[in-house]
Amino acid sequence: MATTYIALLAGLSLATARRAQPYFPNINEEYTLSRLPVSDHKQPLTKLKVTDNVIELTRANAWSPSSTYVQALRRQGGAVRVKNGTVNLISVEAGSVFLAPVTVGGQDFKVVIDSGSSDPWLATTNFDCISLYDGSDLDESECEFGTPYNSSASSTYRPITDQNFNISYADGEFLTGDMGYENFTMGGISVPHQEFALVDYAAWTGDGYSSGLIGFASRTLTSAYPGNDPTQDRGGQTLMYNPLFVNMYTNQGVAPLFTLAINRDPDYGGVLALGGLPDIPYSPGFASTPIIPVGVNITSGLLVYEFYTINVDGFAFSANQNAQFNVNNTYVNPRKTSLVGNNTQAIVDSGTSLLYADNDTIAGPVAAAFNPPGIWDDYYGVFYVSCDAIPPVFGVAVSGKIFYVNGADMILQSSETECISGVQPSGSGLTILGDVWMKNVLCVFDLGAEMMRFAAREFYGLTAQNKVANT
Repeated sequence: MATTYIALLAGLSLATARRAQPYFPNINEEYTLSRLPVSDHKQPLTKLKVTDNVIELTRANAWSPSSTYVQALRRQGGAVRVKNGTVNLISVEAGSVFLAPVTVGGQDFKVVIDSGSSDPWLATTNFDCISLYDGSDLDESECEFGTPYNSSASSTYRPITDQNFNISYADGEFLTGDMGYENFTMGGISVPHQEFALVDYAAWTGDGYSSGLIGFASRTLTSAYPGNDPTQDRGGQTLMYNPLFVNMYTNQGVAPLFTLAINRDPDYGGVLALGGLPDIPYSPGFASTPIIPVGVNITSGLLVYEFYTINVDGFAFSANQNAQFNVNNTYVNPRKTSLVGNNTQAIVDSGTSLLYADNDTIAGPVAAAFNPPGIWDDYYGVFYVSCDAIPPVFGVAVSGKIFYVNGADMILQSSETECISGVQPSGSGLTILGDVWMKNVLCVFDLGAEMMRFAAREFYGLTAQNKVANT
Protein backbone atom coordinates (compact mmCIF):
# COMPACT_ATOMS: atom_id res chain seq x y z
CA MET A 1 0.00 0.00 0.00
CA ALA A 2 1.36 3.38 -0.93
CA THR A 3 2.44 5.50 2.01
CA THR A 4 0.28 8.54 2.63
CA TYR A 5 1.58 11.64 4.38
CA ILE A 6 -0.67 13.48 6.79
CA ALA A 7 -0.19 17.11 7.69
CA LEU A 8 -1.76 17.60 11.09
CA LEU A 9 -2.81 20.84 12.71
CA ALA A 10 0.19 22.55 14.25
CA GLY A 11 0.70 25.41 16.62
CA LEU A 12 -0.19 23.88 19.98
CA SER A 13 2.27 24.98 22.64
CA LEU A 14 2.34 22.42 25.41
CA ALA A 15 4.98 23.83 27.74
CA THR A 16 4.07 23.51 31.36
CA ALA A 17 5.40 25.27 34.42
CA ARG A 18 4.53 22.42 36.77
CA ARG A 19 7.10 19.85 35.68
CA ALA A 20 9.39 18.90 32.84
CA GLN A 21 7.58 18.36 29.57
CA PRO A 22 6.92 14.69 28.78
CA TYR A 23 7.36 13.45 25.23
CA PHE A 24 4.05 13.47 23.34
CA PRO A 25 4.94 11.66 20.14
CA ASN A 26 2.26 12.91 17.75
CA ILE A 27 2.39 16.66 18.33
CA ASN A 28 3.79 18.62 15.37
CA GLU A 29 5.25 15.53 13.72
CA GLU A 30 4.85 14.02 10.27
CA TYR A 31 2.51 11.06 9.87
CA THR A 32 2.31 8.18 7.46
CA LEU A 33 -0.30 5.53 6.84
CA SER A 34 0.98 2.04 6.24
CA ARG A 35 -0.25 -1.51 5.86
CA LEU A 36 0.42 -3.62 8.93
CA PRO A 37 1.37 -7.31 8.83
CA VAL A 38 -1.25 -9.96 9.42
CA SER A 39 -0.83 -13.16 11.39
CA ASP A 40 0.82 -16.19 9.82
CA HIS A 41 -1.43 -18.50 11.83
CA LYS A 42 -4.95 -17.18 11.47
CA GLN A 43 -7.75 -19.27 12.90
CA PRO A 44 -10.81 -20.46 10.95
CA LEU A 45 -13.91 -18.29 11.11
CA THR A 46 -15.19 -18.22 14.67
CA LYS A 47 -18.55 -19.91 15.13
CA LEU A 48 -21.23 -17.29 15.62
CA LYS A 49 -23.39 -17.70 18.70
CA VAL A 50 -25.68 -15.37 20.58
CA THR A 51 -24.03 -14.24 23.79
CA ASP A 52 -25.33 -12.81 27.05
CA ASN A 53 -22.21 -10.65 27.32
CA VAL A 54 -23.88 -7.65 25.74
CA ILE A 55 -23.35 -4.01 26.70
CA GLU A 56 -25.80 -1.22 25.98
CA LEU A 57 -23.92 1.76 24.61
CA THR A 58 -24.69 5.42 25.13
CA ARG A 59 -23.61 8.34 22.96
CA ALA A 60 -21.80 11.45 24.12
CA ASN A 61 -21.03 14.72 22.39
CA ALA A 62 -17.26 14.81 22.00
CA TRP A 63 -14.52 14.30 19.44
CA SER A 64 -13.85 10.60 19.08
CA PRO A 65 -10.18 9.55 18.89
CA SER A 66 -10.70 7.98 15.48
CA SER A 67 -12.45 11.01 14.02
CA THR A 68 -9.52 13.27 14.84
CA TYR A 69 -7.36 11.16 12.54
CA VAL A 70 -10.08 11.03 9.89
CA GLN A 71 -10.36 14.81 9.83
CA ALA A 72 -6.58 15.15 9.72
CA LEU A 73 -6.52 12.82 6.71
CA ARG A 74 -9.12 14.92 4.93
CA ARG A 75 -7.43 18.22 5.68
CA GLN A 76 -4.01 17.20 4.41
CA GLY A 77 -4.84 18.26 0.86
CA GLY A 78 -6.52 21.50 1.88
CA ALA A 79 -9.91 20.27 0.69
CA VAL A 80 -11.65 20.86 4.01
CA ARG A 81 -11.78 24.23 5.73
CA VAL A 82 -14.35 23.61 8.44
CA LYS A 83 -12.87 25.47 11.40
CA ASN A 84 -15.41 27.99 12.56
CA GLY A 85 -18.73 26.69 11.34
CA THR A 86 -21.76 26.01 13.45
CA VAL A 87 -21.28 23.83 16.48
CA ASN A 88 -23.76 21.30 15.12
CA LEU A 89 -21.95 20.96 11.82
CA ILE A 90 -18.59 20.46 13.48
CA SER A 91 -20.17 17.93 15.82
CA VAL A 92 -21.58 15.95 12.90
CA GLU A 93 -18.27 15.98 11.08
CA ALA A 94 -16.32 15.10 14.21
CA GLY A 95 -17.99 11.81 14.90
CA SER A 96 -19.72 9.89 17.64
CA VAL A 97 -18.30 8.85 21.00
CA PHE A 98 -19.76 5.60 22.30
CA LEU A 99 -19.65 4.92 26.03
CA ALA A 100 -19.87 1.59 27.86
CA PRO A 101 -20.08 0.76 31.58
CA VAL A 102 -17.15 -0.98 33.27
CA THR A 103 -16.39 -1.92 36.86
CA VAL A 104 -12.78 -1.51 37.98
CA GLY A 105 -11.74 -2.46 41.49
CA GLY A 106 -15.38 -2.41 42.58
CA GLN A 107 -15.89 1.13 41.23
CA ASP A 108 -18.28 1.82 38.35
CA PHE A 109 -17.37 4.01 35.39
CA LYS A 110 -18.39 4.91 31.86
CA VAL A 111 -15.57 4.65 29.32
CA VAL A 112 -15.11 5.51 25.65
CA ILE A 113 -14.95 2.46 23.37
CA ASP A 114 -12.19 2.96 20.78
CA SER A 115 -11.44 0.40 18.07
CA GLY A 116 -8.18 2.06 17.01
CA SER A 117 -6.20 2.16 20.25
CA SER A 118 -5.36 -0.53 22.79
CA ASP A 119 -4.85 0.78 26.31
CA PRO A 120 -7.45 0.69 29.07
CA TRP A 121 -7.00 3.92 31.05
CA LEU A 122 -8.85 5.88 33.73
CA ALA A 123 -8.41 9.37 35.13
CA THR A 124 -7.46 9.22 38.80
CA THR A 125 -8.41 11.32 41.79
CA ASN A 126 -6.49 14.61 42.07
CA PHE A 127 -5.21 14.48 38.49
CA ASP A 128 -3.72 17.60 36.89
CA CYS A 129 -5.78 19.12 34.06
CA ILE A 130 -3.61 20.97 31.52
CA SER A 131 -4.61 23.49 28.84
CA LEU A 132 -4.30 22.21 25.28
CA TYR A 133 -3.35 25.69 24.13
CA ASP A 134 -0.66 27.01 26.47
CA GLY A 135 0.14 24.18 28.90
CA SER A 136 -1.18 26.08 31.91
CA ASP A 137 -2.84 24.38 34.87
CA LEU A 138 -6.64 24.26 34.80
CA ASP A 139 -9.31 23.23 37.26
CA GLU A 140 -10.08 19.49 37.07
CA SER A 141 -13.58 20.26 35.78
CA GLU A 142 -12.13 21.78 32.59
CA CYS A 143 -11.05 18.32 31.37
CA GLU A 144 -14.65 17.12 31.74
CA PHE A 145 -13.97 13.62 32.98
CA GLY A 146 -16.59 11.60 34.78
CA THR A 147 -16.01 10.05 38.20
CA PRO A 148 -12.26 9.44 38.71
CA TYR A 149 -10.75 6.12 39.77
CA ASN A 150 -9.52 5.97 43.37
CA SER A 151 -6.80 3.37 43.89
CA SER A 152 -6.91 3.92 47.66
CA ALA A 153 -10.51 2.69 47.72
CA SER A 154 -9.63 -0.65 46.08
CA SER A 155 -8.27 -3.75 47.78
CA THR A 156 -7.33 -5.33 44.42
CA TYR A 157 -5.16 -2.55 42.97
CA ARG A 158 -1.46 -3.35 42.53
CA PRO A 159 0.98 -0.67 41.30
CA ILE A 160 3.66 -1.26 38.67
CA THR A 161 6.64 0.73 39.85
CA ASP A 162 8.86 0.64 36.77
CA GLN A 163 6.46 1.71 34.00
CA ASN A 164 4.73 4.89 32.90
CA PHE A 165 1.85 5.66 30.53
CA ASN A 166 2.23 8.21 27.72
CA ILE A 167 -0.24 8.68 24.86
CA SER A 168 -1.41 11.49 22.60
CA TYR A 169 -4.04 11.92 19.91
CA ALA A 170 -4.22 13.73 16.57
CA ASP A 171 -6.08 16.76 17.93
CA GLY A 172 -3.36 17.49 20.49
CA GLU A 173 -4.91 15.79 23.52
CA PHE A 174 -2.38 13.93 25.65
CA LEU A 175 -2.23 11.86 28.82
CA THR A 176 0.48 10.53 31.11
CA GLY A 177 0.40 8.56 34.34
CA ASP A 178 1.30 5.36 36.12
CA MET A 179 0.65 1.73 35.26
CA GLY A 180 -0.98 -0.81 37.55
CA TYR A 181 -3.03 -4.00 37.82
CA GLU A 182 -6.71 -4.12 38.70
CA ASN A 183 -9.81 -6.31 38.40
CA PHE A 184 -11.97 -5.29 35.41
CA THR A 185 -15.53 -6.42 34.67
CA MET A 186 -17.27 -5.50 31.41
CA GLY A 187 -20.31 -7.09 29.85
CA GLY A 188 -20.44 -9.74 32.56
CA ILE A 189 -16.84 -10.86 31.89
CA SER A 190 -14.28 -10.41 34.68
CA VAL A 191 -10.55 -10.10 34.05
CA PRO A 192 -8.43 -10.21 37.20
CA HIS A 193 -5.03 -8.54 37.26
CA GLN A 194 -5.62 -6.46 34.11
CA GLU A 195 -2.81 -4.02 33.34
CA PHE A 196 -4.12 -0.49 32.87
CA ALA A 197 -3.08 3.16 33.03
CA LEU A 198 -3.87 5.59 35.84
CA VAL A 199 -3.91 9.06 34.26
CA ASP A 200 -2.71 11.79 36.60
CA TYR A 201 -1.74 14.42 34.00
CA ALA A 202 -4.13 15.23 31.15
CA ALA A 203 -4.81 17.72 28.39
CA TRP A 204 -8.26 16.45 27.52
CA THR A 205 -11.63 17.66 26.28
CA GLY A 206 -14.09 15.18 27.72
CA ASP A 207 -17.81 14.61 27.44
CA GLY A 208 -18.67 15.06 31.11
CA TYR A 209 -19.54 11.37 31.54
CA SER A 210 -16.62 9.11 30.62
CA SER A 211 -13.80 8.53 33.08
CA GLY A 212 -11.44 6.96 30.58
CA LEU A 213 -11.18 4.75 27.52
CA ILE A 214 -10.86 1.09 26.58
CA GLY A 215 -9.12 0.27 23.32
CA PHE A 216 -10.09 -2.70 21.14
CA ALA A 217 -7.04 -2.76 18.85
CA SER A 218 -4.13 -5.20 19.07
CA ARG A 219 -1.47 -5.30 21.79
CA THR A 220 1.09 -3.68 19.46
CA LEU A 221 -0.47 -0.29 20.21
CA THR A 222 -0.20 -0.29 24.00
CA SER A 223 1.48 2.85 25.35
CA ALA A 224 3.44 1.78 28.43
CA TYR A 225 7.09 2.83 28.63
CA PRO A 226 9.94 1.67 30.89
CA GLY A 227 10.76 3.83 33.88
CA ASN A 228 8.66 6.26 35.88
CA ASP A 229 9.52 9.50 34.06
CA PRO A 230 7.48 10.38 30.93
CA THR A 231 10.10 12.99 29.97
CA GLN A 232 12.44 10.10 29.11
CA ASP A 233 10.05 8.34 26.71
CA ARG A 234 11.26 9.97 23.49
CA GLY A 235 12.38 7.31 21.08
CA GLY A 236 11.86 4.67 23.73
CA GLN A 237 10.45 1.23 23.02
CA THR A 238 6.94 0.65 24.33
CA LEU A 239 6.26 -2.28 26.63
CA MET A 240 3.52 -4.38 25.07
CA TYR A 241 0.88 -5.97 27.29
CA ASN A 242 -2.51 -7.59 26.71
CA PRO A 243 -5.39 -5.12 26.32
CA LEU A 244 -8.66 -5.93 28.05
CA PHE A 245 -10.42 -7.78 25.22
CA VAL A 246 -7.24 -9.70 24.33
CA ASN A 247 -7.15 -10.98 27.92
CA MET A 248 -10.83 -11.89 27.64
CA TYR A 249 -10.29 -14.28 24.73
CA THR A 250 -6.83 -15.55 25.65
CA ASN A 251 -7.36 -16.11 29.37
CA GLN A 252 -11.10 -16.07 30.10
CA GLY A 253 -12.46 -18.44 27.44
CA VAL A 254 -14.29 -15.77 25.45
CA ALA A 255 -14.55 -16.31 21.68
CA PRO A 256 -12.11 -13.98 19.83
CA LEU A 257 -14.69 -11.68 18.32
CA PHE A 258 -16.81 -8.70 19.24
CA THR A 259 -19.93 -7.39 17.53
CA LEU A 260 -21.08 -3.80 17.17
CA ALA A 261 -24.60 -2.72 16.30
CA ILE A 262 -25.05 1.04 16.56
CA ASN A 263 -28.44 2.67 16.53
CA ARG A 264 -30.13 5.35 14.49
CA ASP A 265 -31.88 6.77 17.54
CA PRO A 266 -29.61 9.56 18.90
CA ASP A 267 -30.74 8.79 22.45
CA TYR A 268 -29.62 5.16 22.27
CA GLY A 269 -26.11 4.20 21.21
CA GLY A 270 -26.67 0.56 20.35
CA VAL A 271 -25.00 -2.59 21.66
CA LEU A 272 -21.54 -4.11 21.93
CA ALA A 273 -21.42 -7.91 22.25
CA LEU A 274 -18.26 -9.59 23.56
CA GLY A 275 -17.48 -13.06 22.24
CA GLY A 276 -20.62 -13.46 20.13
CA LEU A 277 -23.70 -11.85 18.65
CA PRO A 278 -26.36 -9.77 20.38
CA ASP A 279 -29.87 -11.20 20.33
CA ILE A 280 -31.27 -8.61 17.91
CA PRO A 281 -32.94 -8.88 14.49
CA TYR A 282 -30.75 -9.02 11.39
CA SER A 283 -31.05 -10.46 7.91
CA PRO A 284 -29.81 -14.03 7.40
CA GLY A 285 -26.51 -14.51 5.67
CA PHE A 286 -23.19 -12.89 6.49
CA ALA A 287 -20.62 -11.46 4.10
CA SER A 288 -17.03 -12.13 5.19
CA THR A 289 -13.91 -10.25 4.13
CA PRO A 290 -10.33 -10.08 5.45
CA ILE A 291 -9.28 -7.36 7.86
CA ILE A 292 -6.54 -5.20 6.33
CA PRO A 293 -4.92 -3.48 9.32
CA VAL A 294 -3.77 0.07 8.54
CA GLY A 295 -1.62 1.97 11.00
CA VAL A 296 -0.89 5.64 11.58
CA ASN A 297 2.85 6.13 12.12
CA ILE A 298 4.91 9.15 13.15
CA THR A 299 8.31 10.20 11.86
CA SER A 300 10.17 7.91 14.24
CA GLY A 301 8.16 4.95 12.98
CA LEU A 302 6.17 4.62 16.19
CA LEU A 303 2.65 3.29 15.58
CA VAL A 304 0.10 5.52 17.29
CA TYR A 305 -3.27 4.46 15.90
CA GLU A 306 -4.83 1.60 13.93
CA PHE A 307 -7.91 1.28 11.76
CA TYR A 308 -9.90 -1.82 10.80
CA THR A 309 -9.87 -1.73 7.00
CA ILE A 310 -11.58 -3.92 4.40
CA ASN A 311 -11.73 -4.19 0.63
CA VAL A 312 -15.06 -2.95 -0.79
CA ASP A 313 -16.35 -4.41 -4.06
CA GLY A 314 -17.85 -1.04 -4.98
CA PHE A 315 -20.63 1.45 -4.28
CA ALA A 316 -24.21 1.19 -5.57
CA PHE A 317 -26.29 4.34 -5.96
CA SER A 318 -28.98 5.71 -8.23
CA ALA A 319 -31.65 8.40 -8.28
CA ASN A 320 -33.96 5.67 -9.60
CA GLN A 321 -35.59 4.21 -6.50
CA ASN A 322 -36.24 0.93 -8.35
CA ALA A 323 -32.69 0.52 -9.65
CA GLN A 324 -31.11 -2.90 -9.73
CA PHE A 325 -27.34 -3.24 -9.49
CA ASN A 326 -24.78 -5.46 -11.13
CA VAL A 327 -22.74 -6.78 -8.20
CA ASN A 328 -20.52 -8.82 -10.51
CA ASN A 329 -18.65 -6.18 -12.47
CA THR A 330 -16.71 -8.69 -14.53
CA TYR A 331 -19.34 -8.30 -17.25
CA VAL A 332 -21.72 -5.55 -18.35
CA ASN A 333 -25.42 -6.09 -17.77
CA PRO A 334 -27.42 -3.42 -19.64
CA ARG A 335 -30.46 -4.00 -17.40
CA LYS A 336 -28.54 -3.30 -14.20
CA THR A 337 -26.55 -0.34 -12.89
CA SER A 338 -22.83 -0.98 -12.46
CA LEU A 339 -21.01 -0.39 -9.21
CA VAL A 340 -18.47 2.42 -8.97
CA GLY A 341 -15.30 2.70 -6.93
CA ASN A 342 -14.47 -0.97 -7.41
CA ASN A 343 -11.90 -2.59 -5.12
CA THR A 344 -11.67 0.33 -2.73
CA GLN A 345 -9.96 -0.06 0.62
CA ALA A 346 -12.26 1.40 3.28
CA ILE A 347 -11.97 1.95 7.02
CA VAL A 348 -14.85 0.66 9.16
CA ASP A 349 -15.16 3.20 11.96
CA SER A 350 -18.09 3.78 14.32
CA GLY A 351 -16.41 6.89 15.70
CA THR A 352 -16.93 8.77 12.43
CA SER A 353 -20.46 10.05 11.80
CA LEU A 354 -20.39 10.35 8.01
CA LEU A 355 -19.34 8.19 5.10
CA TYR A 356 -16.32 9.66 3.29
CA ALA A 357 -15.53 8.58 -0.26
CA ASP A 358 -13.90 9.79 -3.46
CA ASN A 359 -15.53 13.01 -4.61
CA ASP A 360 -15.38 12.51 -8.39
CA THR A 361 -16.80 8.99 -8.51
CA ILE A 362 -18.96 8.74 -5.38
CA ALA A 363 -19.58 11.73 -3.08
CA GLY A 364 -20.22 14.27 -5.86
CA PRO A 365 -22.47 12.04 -7.98
CA VAL A 366 -24.38 10.89 -4.88
CA ALA A 367 -25.06 14.52 -3.93
CA ALA A 368 -26.23 15.20 -7.50
CA ALA A 369 -28.63 12.24 -7.28
CA PHE A 370 -30.64 13.82 -4.43
CA ASN A 371 -33.95 15.37 -5.48
CA PRO A 372 -33.39 18.32 -5.49
CA PRO A 373 -29.63 17.92 -6.04
CA GLY A 374 -27.18 18.74 -3.29
CA ILE A 375 -25.06 21.89 -3.43
CA TRP A 376 -21.34 22.07 -2.68
CA ASP A 377 -20.26 24.71 -0.17
CA ASP A 378 -16.63 25.52 -0.90
CA TYR A 379 -16.06 27.38 2.37
CA TYR A 380 -17.27 24.62 4.69
CA GLY A 381 -16.22 21.82 2.37
CA VAL A 382 -19.48 19.86 2.48
CA PHE A 383 -22.43 18.98 0.26
CA TYR A 384 -25.60 20.60 1.59
CA VAL A 385 -28.96 19.03 0.73
CA SER A 386 -32.54 20.06 1.35
CA CYS A 387 -33.77 18.62 4.65
CA ASP A 388 -36.83 17.22 2.85
CA ALA A 389 -34.96 16.02 -0.24
CA ILE A 390 -35.47 12.53 -1.64
CA PRO A 391 -32.13 10.71 -1.23
CA PRO A 392 -30.83 8.31 -3.84
CA VAL A 393 -30.67 4.58 -3.32
CA PHE A 394 -27.21 3.97 -1.84
CA GLY A 395 -25.33 0.86 -0.75
CA VAL A 396 -21.87 -0.60 -0.20
CA ALA A 397 -20.99 -3.97 -1.73
CA VAL A 398 -18.85 -6.36 0.33
CA SER A 399 -17.99 -9.87 -0.82
CA GLY A 400 -20.71 -9.91 -3.46
CA LYS A 401 -23.48 -8.54 -1.24
CA ILE A 402 -24.86 -4.99 -1.22
CA PHE A 403 -25.60 -3.45 2.17
CA TYR A 404 -28.05 -0.60 1.63
CA VAL A 405 -28.32 2.57 3.67
CA ASN A 406 -31.75 3.64 4.89
CA GLY A 407 -32.77 6.99 3.40
CA ALA A 408 -33.18 8.27 6.96
CA ASP A 409 -29.39 8.04 7.35
CA MET A 410 -28.57 9.82 4.09
CA ILE A 411 -29.59 13.29 5.37
CA LEU A 412 -28.04 14.74 8.54
CA GLN A 413 -29.21 17.88 10.31
CA SER A 414 -26.34 20.39 10.56
CA SER A 415 -28.33 23.31 12.00
CA GLU A 416 -31.95 24.19 12.72
CA THR A 417 -32.60 24.89 9.04
CA GLU A 418 -29.79 23.12 7.12
CA CYS A 419 -28.87 19.55 6.29
CA ILE A 420 -25.91 17.82 4.70
CA SER A 421 -25.49 14.65 2.69
CA GLY A 422 -24.45 11.59 4.66
CA VAL A 423 -21.82 10.90 1.97
CA GLN A 424 -19.03 13.48 1.81
CA PRO A 425 -15.67 13.80 -0.02
CA SER A 426 -12.72 12.02 1.55
CA GLY A 427 -10.29 14.64 0.25
CA SER A 428 -6.81 13.14 0.16
CA GLY A 429 -7.68 10.58 2.79
CA LEU A 430 -8.98 7.05 2.74
CA THR A 431 -12.58 5.98 2.32
CA ILE A 432 -14.36 5.82 5.70
CA LEU A 433 -17.46 3.72 6.32
CA GLY A 434 -18.82 5.64 9.30
CA ASP A 435 -22.10 5.66 11.17
CA VAL A 436 -24.16 6.50 8.06
CA TRP A 437 -23.44 2.97 6.82
CA MET A 438 -22.82 1.16 10.10
CA LYS A 439 -26.29 1.96 11.45
CA ASN A 440 -27.60 -0.43 8.82
CA VAL A 441 -25.30 -3.42 9.42
CA LEU A 442 -24.34 -5.82 12.16
CA CYS A 443 -20.52 -5.61 12.28
CA VAL A 444 -18.58 -8.62 13.57
CA PHE A 445 -14.86 -8.12 14.27
CA ASP A 446 -13.51 -11.68 14.14
CA LEU A 447 -10.00 -11.16 15.51
CA GLY A 448 -9.16 -14.86 15.59
CA ALA A 449 -9.73 -15.29 11.86
CA GLU A 450 -8.69 -11.67 11.08
CA MET A 451 -11.96 -11.25 9.21
CA MET A 452 -14.88 -8.87 9.33
CA ARG A 453 -18.39 -10.20 8.87
CA PHE A 454 -21.49 -8.16 8.08
CA ALA A 455 -25.23 -8.82 8.13
CA ALA A 456 -27.92 -6.36 7.11
CA ARG A 457 -30.15 -4.60 9.63
CA GLU A 458 -31.87 -2.68 6.87
CA PHE A 459 -34.73 -0.33 7.76
CA TYR A 460 -35.02 -1.24 11.43
CA GLY A 461 -37.60 0.64 13.48
CA LEU A 462 -37.50 4.34 14.28
CA THR A 463 -40.25 4.47 16.89
CA ALA A 464 -39.72 4.49 20.63
CA GLN A 465 -41.33 1.08 21.14
CA ASN A 466 -38.84 -0.45 18.70
CA LYS A 467 -35.85 1.15 20.38
CA VAL A 468 -34.72 -1.94 22.23
CA ALA A 469 -36.15 -4.73 20.09
CA ASN A 470 -34.66 -3.49 16.85
CA THR A 471 -31.26 -2.17 17.82
